[in-house]
Amino acid sequence: MIFAVIVTYNPIQDNLTSLINALKNNQVTPVIVDNGSAEPVTAECEIIKLESNLGIAKAQNVGIEYALSFSPHALIFFDQDSSIKDNTFIASLYEPISNGRAQITAPVFIDNARGFIYPIVEITKHGGRIKHYPSSDKPEFFVNNAISSGTMVEPKALKKIGYMLDSLFIDYVDTEWCLRAASKNLKVLIVPSARMIHSIGDKTLKIGRFYIPKHSPFRRYYRIRNSFFLLRLSYVPKVMALREIIFSIIHQGILILFSKGERVAYLKSLIRGCKDGVLGRFS
Repeated sequence: MIFAVIVTYNPIQDNLTSLINALKNNQVTPVIVDNGSAEPVTAECEIIKLESNLGIAKAQNVGIEYALSFSPHALIFFDQDSSIKDNTFIASLYEPISNGRAQITAPVFIDNARGFIYPIVEITKHGGRIKHYPSSDKPEFFVNNAISSGTMVEPKALKKIGYMLDSLFIDYVDTEWCLRAASKNLKVLIVPSARMIHSIGDKTLKIGRFYIPKHSPFRRYYRIRNSFFLLRLSYVPKVMALREIIFSIIHQGILILFSKGERVAYLKSLIRGCKDGVLGRFS
């Protein structure tokens, strides 16, 4: 038995219904944890409704607690904007777990809007980055970092690693969890044959030939604040954490310059994110 934990917040109902149906077709039991959406979320599965938006980490933890009460063979996480089309997707991720080759597996992501492959970003012990762009016929390989949506984990490994950090709310939740797992000698097995359509960012800002993810000022606050949090963790390379701080601030500067009508909001989230990050306000 495999459980899927899906976190929603004001989802597009048709997209969510499509995901639920695809999971059921793959013999997966879905559970939705809704983060206080403005409109009621409906689906033919268990729905746990939170009274307000408590963040993706808290919602995932609520879903984890519910799923583990049924003693599943594995858990898999999804965002509301993820989509699976292949009926072998779940089987491809579960096979290495069932055969003992891995305790955590993850797919390759295809951008929903433009069709390109998102790089699998591996973090070196000194904080450098190695980007993988695996073709569907590439052999499986281990990394220490993956996007949470589509990631499958064996329950014993999840209990060893621990749950998501509620205080992070949203950004770097998956990065922190993966690096914590790696510190306990549990890495993520990338299964290139398992491919998933995914969207990152509310929308993108095109500057020349570059596409810059454009999240809301509310979301950007957590991106900036949480980059400082990474610097405090012993299992996160300092060079990586410093790079994330620097690039988060540069990214924010670009959004301030090119986002008409939202410049003040982005500036405020930058100031607040830096202030709370430096002062250690992560509650």
